[in-house]
Amino acid sequence: MIRDTIHDIIARAVAALREQDEVPNVELPAFDVERPQATAHGDYATNVAMKLAAAAKSAGQKVNPRALGETIAARMRETVALVPAYDLVESVEVAGPGFINIRLKSAWLLEQVGRVVAEGNSFGTITLGRGRRVNLEFVSANPTGPVTVANGRGAFIGDALGSAMRAAGFDVTQEYYFNDSGAQIEKLGRSLEYYLRLARGEADAQKPEEGYFGPYYETVAARMLEGDAGALLTLADDERAAEIGQAAAALIMSDIKETMAKLRIEFDVFFKQASLEPSGELAAAIEEMRAAGYTEERDGALWLTTTRFGDDKDRVIVRSSGEPTYFASDVAYMRNKFHRGFDRLILVLGPDHHGYIARLKAVARMLGHAADDLHVLLYQLVTVKGMRMGKRLGNVVTLDDLYDEVGPDVTRFFFLMRSSDTNLDFDLDLARKQTDENPGLSVQYAHARAAGVFRKAAEQGIAESDWAGADLGMLAGDPPEQRERELALVRQLLRLEEIVERVAVALEPHHLTRYGMDLADAFHLFYDTCPILKTGADVTREVRDARLRLLRAAQAGLARTLTLLGMSAPERMERAEPSEPAHAPA
Repeated sequence: MIRDTIHDIIARAVAALREQDEVPNVELPAFDVERPQATAHGDYATNVAMKLAAAAKSAGQKVNPRALGETIAARMRETVALVPAYDLVESVEVAGPGFINIRLKSAWLLEQVGRVVAEGNSFGTITLGRGRRVNLEFVSANPTGPVTVANGRGAFIGDALGSAMRAAGFDVTQEYYFNDSGAQIEKLGRSLEYYLRLARGEADAQKPEEGYFGPYYETVAARMLEGDAGALLTLADDERAAEIGQAAAALIMSDIKETMAKLRIEFDVFFKQASLEPSGELAAAIEEMRAAGYTEERDGALWLTTTRFGDDKDRVIVRSSGEPTYFASDVAYMRNKFHRGFDRLILVLGPDHHGYIARLKAVARMLGHAADDLHVLLYQLVTVKGMRMGKRLGNVVTLDDLYDEVGPDVTRFFFLMRSSDTNLDFDLDLARKQTDENPGLSVQYAHARAAGVFRKAAEQGIAESDWAGADLGMLAGDPPEQRERELALVRQLLRLEEIVERVAVALEPHHLTRYGMDLADAFHLFYDTCPILKTGADVTREVRDARLRLLRAAQAGLARTLTLLGMSAPERMERAEPSEPAHAPA
């Protein structure tokens, strides 16, 4: 990444100064290389002088950070002049108490246009992960009904996070864990037994006091009766609820998979909790905990002593009745994941799972892994503004409801616009709008607008071969406002690698939507300011061709961003026609 090159220049300059005793002889502390908020301060800024001065002070040496910054900046200029690989730097200046601001060469920035186009849909790929294997589990809603917006938020967070982590060089497996056994499945079975009997015309069908009710479950019952569900009603009382529940869960699982597919949310593995016991993995996990000395018997039950690793209390894994608990399945499932060779486990869970973090990290330690080998990413609540009730469940809104209202792309963008640690108010009225007000369309609109220019160019007989190798240096003579817009667009494009890194490290995919909107804004400013197809005194053929090449890079960057977000990159949109503003030919 560009930032890494800047970091190397700084470190090399400081090392040279240390050899000549021109800087304090202390270990170089970690320092930041960041993009300043104001572009007037350059492309990058570093606090290395202040960090080094602070380290010197701790060692008993008094150093003026501003003066130290001037010394380091001077050596950086010499380093840049001597090393061809560092020729991207235009200037190095000191500001404030010792910040060093670095500005990149305009010519070098424009040269990167070719790289963006050449890399295409691999643009933004970095090697941060170095192939480390990550298991990313998300959604994992119980198969007792459709996925609602509440647990559906994790679907988009997980999918976008997985995409960004793969771009960052991690080997990611996206996984859905179906909790298809236990008390909630028996509860589902009792509910479906009621609807099955109603569908068969049994007027005396008994509705359970607690259960899952509504039109959706009536349709599930009808679908079950198309098979052999009638036979399930003849089973013994102690078997019937569980068997009907399993059959209903299988149908609901198929509905959930269909919903995920419609919204372009992909999974590599669908893992069933019910498989843990017959496979022997549940018993093996309990025995491993017992053999390692992490269990205690109390009051006839078997407890896992998770308090030894920071949990607030120990947890029962086998009840006094001999029945394993739900937590025992969690232990077995985590063991299964680590046995599959994953280096890190990431779980995307809702706000009601905060209490799970300590116990799960304790289990990771018991299984011989570091606590940091497991990360729980919690997301906050979702409310939907503009929809009175869901169509399938009545009292809640499902992801299918949103799909029907605004489609997969806008749904996804709105879910990803906010940080996962803040509540999300999904403004359905705004999401429905087909105007510039709708942020969910902004990046797609920019991509379609670029495609429109290329269609018009083809209509005018301008072939891609005419401009594919155009000299971007021809833009050097553009008027200041136009040149500023062209360079601003390139600068935005080159941020993508750093955004991918930030998402993968901080596990915050919302940065992708913010970046997409920033890139779209830079594109529109370029598009509105810099005529492309109108040649004449102000726009020569050479400038036109250079701008077409820059436009192709912008389109590639927009497409790549949309791909990382899991959205489509349309060539046409109703709002995006015509393809150029008033200064372009009709």
